Amino acid sequence: MYTRLLAAALLFLFTSQLFAAKEPKGVVSARKSVASVLVYKEGVLLRSGIGAFVGSAGELLSSYSLFVDADSAVVIDVDGKVRPVKRVLGANELYDCIKFNVEWDKKIKPLQLTTEEIAKGTPLYMVSYGRKSSGTIDRLNISSIEKIGNSAYYSFTYKMQEKNISAPVVNERGELVALMQSSAPGDTINSYALSATMPAELLLTTLSYSNPVYDRIFIPRALPQDRNDALTLLYLLQSYSHGEERDKFILPLADYMKAYPESYEGHLLYAEYHALVNGSFVEAHNSWKQALKVTGKPDDVYFNMSKVYTTAAGMASTDEQQAERIDTAIIYIENAMSHSREPIYIKQYAELLYAKGLYEKSLECYKELTATNLVESGIYYSAAVCLELMERFDEAICYADTAVAMSEQLPGGADILYARAQMKHRVGLHREAVLDYNKYADKMGENLDALFYFNREQAEYDAKMFQQAIDDIDKAIALQPGLPMFYIEKGRLCYRVKLFDVAVEALAKAVEMDNDNADTHYLIARCYMAAKDYESAKVSMTKAKELGHFDAEAKLGEINRLLAK
Repeated sequence: MYTRLLAAALLFLFTSQLFAAKEPKGVVSARKSVASVLVYKEGVLLRSGIGAFVGSAGELLSSYSLFVDADSAVVIDVDGKVRPVKRVLGANELYDCIKFNVEWDKKIKPLQLTTEEIAKGTPLYMVSYGRKSSGTIDRLNISSIEKIGNSAYYSFTYKMQEKNISAPVVNERGELVALMQSSAPGDTINSYALSATMPAELLLTTLSYSNPVYDRIFIPRALPQDRNDALTLLYLLQSYSHGEERDKFILPLADYMKAYPESYEGHLLYAEYHALVNGSFVEAHNSWKQALKVTGKPDDVYFNMSKVYTTAAGMASTDEQQAERIDTAIIYIENAMSHSREPIYIKQYAELLYAKGLYEKSLECYKELTATNLVESGIYYSAAVCLELMERFDEAICYADTAVAMSEQLPGGADILYARAQMKHRVGLHREAVLDYNKYADKMGENLDALFYFNREQAEYDAKMFQQAIDDIDKAIALQPGLPMFYIEKGRLCYRVKLFDVAVEALAKAVEMDNDNADTHYLIARCYMAAKDYESAKVSMTKAKELGHFDAEAKLGEINRLLAK
């Protein structure tokens, strides 16, 4: 019995030594770097596969197709430790490879990429996953090598199994050479591997976030490695902060703040999120406080605070809250300007002073801006509006003229011309306003809407250009026939030129659309009165009175007296 046991032990030792001879020490050690990858969608397992640890920060390489539609994933190492996948670091759909990371610790043994040139005849080994280093090792014979840029694509005479997709291929030293890929359908003889340098070099850039390859994976993506690119990306993603997909902004922002705690820009973005999305100004001020601690540009922080309060003023629920937020925004922009009188700060100050109704002080800021690099037609026009509200009409028009002159050769310059036409109409220069509207129409060609014709008709009416006014209100109606206001305006215009039948016809259209407008019924009654149809006038005026028109009762008395004669 003892002899048999001794013989068995010797046989085991012999076969173990023989096995060891076939499997170099480095290859055996490589099994510790292979992991099982399980991917999930809404908590349900989608599929499983293999990943290989590389680098020095918990990075793994695997198959892109394994991750499609997944919203979470875990990695199980050879010791059975489960690590959640944190971020996708890069992906290539064409070559079916992906790089991602898990929480890093020193127990992870990553594979090192080989630096040697692989030639036919070089011994290579495929290493599969197994608990406690029980993964299998298969020797591969290279049948061909193709170059793909700086990488290589290897072919082997080996029957591929789906479970081995993305299994690492190593050399005798255990250095990573390639990752196994799926074989062509029906091919039971050959297998293929992609040089590991391609997935290892994958990285995310600002443009990657708009790449549809990444849209098919719902695990969060990493930030670009370059700090400026990462910050640019955060500004691009900021639009997500207000919607259901806010994690697309919040998670990268948290990553950025962790990676760059000394960056005040991250704190500013976090403050904006808390104030404008969560409505928490306490949290926002905590972030601003941190930003002021780490920045060398306190004026930039105060400017951000002013902008946020300005935006919040537009979201206020009461007039009192709006006024309070504007006052706070003014305080912070004044703080910014105490450090540096940047033109952009002056512009913000001017706009806030205007919103506060402090037109004189706002005008001073706009005048100051005309001597800075921010000067443009809009600055002169804003100054013109301030002057108009201060009833300094001649000066207002002079500034508006300058704005138009500056904008004539610029894209969008016609908008300033349109604005000057409206201003001229407001200050009583009706015929000059019509001329500006005509110039605008020449610039715009056929790109004129109903509102333009309505606005020009208003100026033409006040300029007593009645035929032009009738033509324009008809154009407005033709472009937007469902708006009662246009028919009411036509009725008012036709009443003015004593076309009472036409006026009544237009006003009747308005009544069909809205029977509860007191002004419409009142104006119909006046048309009937002018045409001496007092019975019809009484019916319409009575309706106007029922709807609360202020003058209807007096006019109804007048109609009754006329009927009594």
